[in-house]
Amino acid sequence: MSYVAEGKGPLVIMLHGLLMDGKSWRNNGLTSLFSPFFHVVCPDLLGHGESEKSSVPELYTQQNQALSIVKIMDELGYEKAHVIGYSSGAWAALGLLNHHPERLHSVVLGGWDLKNGLPETPEGKLSFDMFMSYARSTAPELTSGLSQDDQESVRCFFNELRKYSEKKEAFFPYKTPILLWAGANDPYNSPMAEIAQQYGLSMTLGKGDHLSEFNKPDKASINEIFKFIETQEGSMSSVTCS
Repeated sequence: MSYVAEGKGPLVIMLHGLLMDGKSWRNNGLTSLFSPFFHVVCPDLLGHGESEKSSVPELYTQQNQALSIVKIMDELGYEKAHVIGYSSGAWAALGLLNHHPERLHSVVLGGWDLKNGLPETPEGKLSFDMFMSYARSTAPELTSGLSQDDQESVRCFFNELRKYSEKKEAFFPYKTPILLWAGANDPYNSPMAEIAQQYGLSMTLGKGDHLSEFNKPDKASINEIFKFIETQEGSMSSVTCS
């Protein structure tokens, strides 16, 4: 798995959403906020960026993707990490919570419906073709450069996301400290808030929708995310994003 890294100190791993890559965290400003105090690592998840574009569905399971992230931690010599995941990156972070909780200091889960996974449509659970059609119309910058091989690898990833079911997999509660993150106009906001209330989790709410809250996150949200991770470390200087 390919990744970009900046800074020194405790490890923070940032996991992007579908059709993005590790550099997306540089573009939205989170890397620059964290890197003066943390060793920030932003992997290209399987099927994205410079990582392998495999068409083997079994490689994309939540367990296998979590193991790939653990291998990065081992390669860098870290026993534990703070993890921030957004959208499908939050799904990948849940894989770490499920299979490697002992390797986590804390987790931020953003922009993912923790109750239902992908949304339902009149034709059933959101399909890959529907997702791609929507992405092409609303975020062409994410889809214009995709080759056929790229698209098939993203399809494999997407198909794993379709299997998500909070009731089936009984993810919560966890012992690891968790912060939830959503945009006020993200349709995932409401089910995330329900999970936060049900399990007594903290939640930060930005002003954006699903995509804009990641691309241009609300400054108050960024500060709350930093303070949450800072609190888990317990010995850092306070930082505010201006």
